[in-house]
Amino acid sequence: MILAMFLSGIGEVAESPFIVPVAACMMTLGMVVANIWKGIRSREMQSQERLAAIAKGVPVPPTADELAILHGRPVTAPRRRYATVRLWGIVLLGAAVGMILFFVSVSTVLHERNVLCGAALGLIPLGIGLGLLVDASLQEKELKAQEAGETV
Repeated sequence: MILAMFLSGIGEVAESPFIVPVAACMMTLGMVVANIWKGIRSREMQSQERLAAIAKGVPVPPTADELAILHGRPVTAPRRRYATVRLWGIVLLGAAVGMILFFVSVSTVLHERNVLCGAALGLIPLGIGLGLLVDASLQEKELKAQEAGETV
């Protein structure tokens, strides 16, 4: 009897129109948690390796961050940071345009105007992408000024 009630509840959930958005949110949350856990585990393993090397009396080589600090350099190169910001700006703009076109095409196919509300979601990555591209252009100006020997 309990199994029948459980299975009937699953049937109702599977027929819900909210199953896809809820599943997408749960999947995204799962990926974020898995990534955080992976980072924690990798730092833990690095720490254990360093402690084992210390216990054996082997000199421990400095990490990349420690080397950067010793030499007075930033951890990430300015050119690499600029390229990363520009890349993510372009990716987010592409995602925004794709989302907007998807919802407009679905609205056209289904002849349902309410679906266009989903196209408004594309404005979020559009705004972030534009902000990143503006930041990338400002970083490029700063890099050019530093290369020319000027102070910003």
